[in-house]
Amino acid sequence: MNKIFISDLHLSDDHPHIIMMFKSFLERLIKKNKDNTELYIIGDLFESWVGDDHETQLYLEIKNTLIKLASNNIKTYFLYGNRDFLIGDKFLKETNMTLIPDPHIFTYKNKKVLISHGDEFCTDDTEYQMFRKIVRNKDWQKDFLSFPISKRLKIAGEAQDASRNSKENKSINIMDVNQDAIKTMMSDYQVDLIIHGHTHRPAKHSIERNNQHCERFVLGDWTDESAIILDWSNEDPILIDLIN
Repeated sequence: MNKIFISDLHLSDDHPHIIMMFKSFLERLIKKNKDNTELYIIGDLFESWVGDDHETQLYLEIKNTLIKLASNNIKTYFLYGNRDFLIGDKFLKETNMTLIPDPHIFTYKNKKVLISHGDEFCTDDTEYQMFRKIVRNKDWQKDFLSFPISKRLKIAGEAQDASRNSKENKSINIMDVNQDAIKTMMSDYQVDLIIHGHTHRPAKHSIERNNQHCERFVLGDWTDESAIILDWSNEDPILIDLIN
């Protein structure tokens, strides 16, 4: 079994090169597949998502691309990010993606693994955590999705502008994961390895917990210069840059 992990593509019409790179990546995945590949998309596949009823050209293009995975026996798992947590049953069914919870736990190659988008680990960013709690509330989501698409797009745009302005006034460390939050998660679930994205700081980290060596892999965001994913086809997982 080969497991591939990606996150933080932030697909949008503003970055057609990233869309093409994603489609090329999936085509290569299909060519290499021998009926034993699983793809995990762990958040922020899209830059923004205001509802499954907003069927743009990008929506249709990515839907048709993902459908090819299922038709070639590649199982695709999806976990919500902080940008696309409103993806609903319609899009999931159309693309044959399986929604998994955050965090998601499984055992692979004798290791207990936890995967998460990663934003929940950024506990020092209290402003964001308050916002996250609001928008992940089912009642809030139901109300938001009841608005006309034009209003949803306006709200989403204003939220993105506010997020960019907020980041300018925050230190880099505040927007990174809290190490105690990572260790707590590892201890609570007794895992050997954590895989996440969100921070856009791809790296492999070693962690000592109760005299046990553990690891944390951070995936990268996709840009014109870099697209770092995690490939676990062999005994040990490795970070790979699709561009360099």
